[in-house]
Amino acid sequence: MNVDVACVGDPFLDLIFLGLPALPVAGEEQLASRLVMVPGGMANVAFALGRLGLDAVVCAPIGRDPAGRLLAELMADAGVSWVGRVGDVSRVSVALPADGDRAFVSINPPPTVDLETLAKITARAIVVDLPSAALLPAHPRVFAVVGDPEVSALIGRLPASLGSLRALILNEREVRGLTGRLDVPGAARHLAALGTTVVVTQGAAGATAIQPDGQTVQCDAPAAVIGDTTGAGDLFAAAYVWADLAGRPIEERLRLATRYASLSLERATDRQKGIALDDFANLLPPSSGAIW
Repeated sequence: MNVDVACVGDPFLDLIFLGLPALPVAGEEQLASRLVMVPGGMANVAFALGRLGLDAVVCAPIGRDPAGRLLAELMADAGVSWVGRVGDVSRVSVALPADGDRAFVSINPPPTVDLETLAKITARAIVVDLPSAALLPAHPRVFAVVGDPEVSALIGRLPASLGSLRALILNEREVRGLTGRLDVPGAARHLAALGTTVVVTQGAAGATAIQPDGQTVQCDAPAAVIGDTTGAGDLFAAAYVWADLAGRPIEERLRLATRYASLSLERATDRQKGIALDDFANLLPPSSGAIW
C-alpha cells in the first residue's frame, strides 16, 4: 500500500454532547441539546489529510467489540481507510464542550503499534502517538502527537532524545505535563533541546514553534466564532503535516495549520470536521497568497 501519510495509532469513537450550559459537577445532571458520534483521534487526522488532498490511512488494531464495530462503520462512512490486525478493546471518548473549552472521559487501552501491517505500507510521512514513536522503523518524516493519557504515561519517562522526529505537536497543557514546567516557552525549549521542532498550539492565541537551535516562530490565530473545539489539535496536526509535505517553510506551516483548524471548527457540522482544500483556499484572505 502506497499512501502519503500513515496515521499510526488507535482511532477513537467520539461521543460529543453539544449544547451543554456548563460542565456538570458531582451529583448533577446537565442536559445537552444533541449527541454527535464521529470517529476521533487518528481518524480525525486522517480525515482532514484526505480533505486536504492527501491519501492517508489509519494503521492500528481493529476492535471487534461493539464500540469497534460502530467505529469501523463510521470511519467507512467518512471515507477513512483503517487497516490492522484484529484487536480486543476500542478507544471511546465522551467529549463535553462548554464555555469555550471541553472535558473528556475516555476508555484508553495501552497503545500498540501493528508493525506487521505497517511494514506493508509505504508512506511519505507518519503521524504517531509519542509513546509509540520509539517502536517505529526509521523514517525521515515522523510527526508525534500526544493527549492527556500519553502525557500521563510519559511523566518522568521522557525519551533521552527526540531526534528521530520531524516535529512534536502538542498544546500548552500537554507541554507543561510532559516537562513538569509551568512556563510554556521554557517547557517547549526543554523539549526542543532533545532534538526536534516543538509546535505548541495555544487556542485563540495561535501557535508557536521552537526549533532545536532555539529559533522561535509564532503565529496568531484568526478571529473565529467556535462553539466546539473538539478535534482542534487533530485538525492543526493534519494541516501542519500537509504543509510540510508541500515543502512550506515553518512560518507558513504554522500559518496554514492555524487557519485550517480555526476555519474547520468555525464551519463544523454534526459530521466529521475538516474543510476541503478548495474551500480552504477560497476562505483565506487575498493577502495569504496561493496555498498550493
